[in-house]
Amino acid sequence: MKHKKWKETFSIILSVLFSFALFLILFLALRWDLILCVILCAAAYIAFSLILKPVDKIGKIEIDSLNNGEYLNEKLTEAGKDYTRMCRAASRIREAPLRDACAELLDLAKSILKYLTDNPEKIPAARRYIDYYQETAANVLEHYVELRETGLSTQETERIFRNTRESIDTLKSAFSLQFEKLMQNELMDMEADLNLLKQTLRSEGYREPEKKGQETAK
Repeated sequence: MKHKKWKETFSIILSVLFSFALFLILFLALRWDLILCVILCAAAYIAFSLILKPVDKIGKIEIDSLNNGEYLNEKLTEAGKDYTRMCRAASRIREAPLRDACAELLDLAKSILKYLTDNPEKIPAARRYIDYYQETAANVLEHYVELRETGLSTQETERIFRNTRESIDTLKSAFSLQFEKLMQNELMDMEADLNLLKQTLRSEGYREPEKKGQETAK
């Protein structure tokens, strides 16, 4: 949102500068009538504003042309941030088996993100994936890296490390199923899979991320 306001402000500044430059040329250099110069520059400002007005897009589609375009852009931005978190955490993993599994998970996440960017109308169908699956994956990877970098080596930490590897496999299955459903042009209905994933992660000590509204309420 801040980026959009900055672009709008920048386009207004450019429009004013261009219009003022035109006024200087017409009035001072060419000696045109003052009132005529003002009218022409006002019209030029309007024209420049329309031409330079920033057009926000999701992929190649203008946000304004989509139903709930701002919401779709917000959810896609959220997905992009979680994907970045996953990439950042995965880059710090050195254990070969887990690193390879994370690479496969990231490939799936990247493919889903690209598909949603190219098909923004499918974003509502991926709401659970964005709000839970991908955010959970980012949390799991970050938790693993933070714990590994402490250097602790106890039975409890080793159990967590082992469970993390199993969780990545579970998440890969969840990501694959999500991508398959999106590609099949189906509305996402994954309650059974979601419950299974929740139970698996809960048994391994991971808690479901709190929703933004709940965090605010606290």
